Formats: sequence, structure tokens, C-alpha cells
Amino acid sequence: MKIAKILTATAAFAAALVLSAPEIAQTPAKPAAQPAPPKAPTRVRTRLDGFELSPQSGKSANQVGGASRDLGTPRLYAPNSGKAFLTHPNFNWGTADPGEKVTFRLTSLNGQTVYETTTTSNHLVYPADAPALEPGTTYRWTIIPENDMLGGAPQPVSITIVSGTERDAILSEVRTDPDPAAANVFLQHRIWYDAVAGYTNRLYRNPNDQDARTARATLYDQLPATQDLAAADWSMVH
Repeated sequence: MKIAKILTATAAFAAALVLSAPEIAQTPAKPAAQPAPPKAPTRVRTRLDGFELSPQSGKSANQVGGASRDLGTPRLYAPNSGKAFLTHPNFNWGTADPGEKVTFRLTSLNGQTVYETTTTSNHLVYPADAPALEPGTTYRWTIIPENDMLGGAPQPVSITIVSGTERDAILSEVRTDPDPAAANVFLQHRIWYDAVAGYTNRLYRNPNDQDARTARATLYDQLPATQDLAAADWSMVH
């Protein structure tokens, strides 16, 4: 008799579980905790003296008679006075209107035109068939907009092709550097044009090269004229 009562009670308990199962299944689950959003990378401003050789290093190279770049004056992405190693350097600039037609002009220090061409690009690699640039010589370059109603051309900046023992030391290090772009060598020697070109080439081959992105962002941070470029690179560092 007792066994029958126990079996009856067990069956009733099992039936209760079956009937209550839908209620248990339909009980809404507690929402899972959401992970905190990742923090934006910190923009670390490191001062690297030596890229700007001009006594006007604290001033923008892209103001003409008080005119602001906001009025349309192109920006020359270079020091007021900087150095290059290659005799076919890469020149970079920015215009208010992308694709705007401009004239690139390179002159000697006495104002004689060495090379001039018209382009709608925002950079120019000095052509192999242009007049050769000589180590130990300083030149000046600028960009002249076809439409100068919004601010005209920026003041020219100087570029010096390194020579002598400095050139020999750089060449020796470049030959033994495993990086074909030798960007770090140029960075250490404060060679602006080739350092920028080196890191840009590395990023062209591998846009996810975080070391190159960080190094170029740090490089751009050195000049007032390239602060916007620095901010763009820092935003991609993760």
C-alpha cells in the first residue's frame, strides 16, 4: 500500500514538471552584460627635433600675407626647410578642392626655374627626365593654383639634397637595412622627404602595417602643416 502511494506521488510530481516546463522555457532570460566599447587609441605626440631646419619652425609654411589655408591656399606638406636623400624626391601637398589643377614649380635659390609642370594630382615624384638635382644643393618649391582667387600660392619651401659624410653614412645604413623602404633609417637621420615616402610605400604594400602607420603619424605630428594628416593616421592606429 505504501509503495502504491509513493508511486502515485512520484507520477504526480513528474506530471507537474511536464506541465510547468513551458512556463520555465518562456521565462525571459536576463540580458547578458554588454562589453565596454574599445577605447580610442591615444595620440602620443613625440617631439623629434631636426626635421625643420628653418628658424621659422614654429610658423606655418602655408600662410601668405596673413591669408589662411581656409581661404583656399594650398598646403605644402613639408618643412619650411627640409632634407632629402634621393635625387628624385616625392613632393606632397593638399588643395581645398581635390583634383584642382596646379602648377608645380621647383627653382634654384636665385629664383631660376629648374622644373615646372601642371598636374591635378596632390603629389609628384621628381621625374627621371627632369634636370638632375645635385647633392649638396638647396632648391625651393611651391604649388601655384590655376584659380588663385581663393588665396593664391603658398610661400615656397626649401629642400636640400644631403651630401658628403652625411650622405655616405645614410647610404651605408640603407644598404644593410632589411626594410626595402629604409624608412626608419631616414627617420633617424631626420630626412623628411624620404621618411614620409618610405612609410607611405610600406602602407601602400600593407595598409595594416601598424608600425608604419604609427611612425608616419608621429612624423606628421612634427609640423603645423601636416597636423591634419597626423590626425588621419592616428585615427587608423589600433
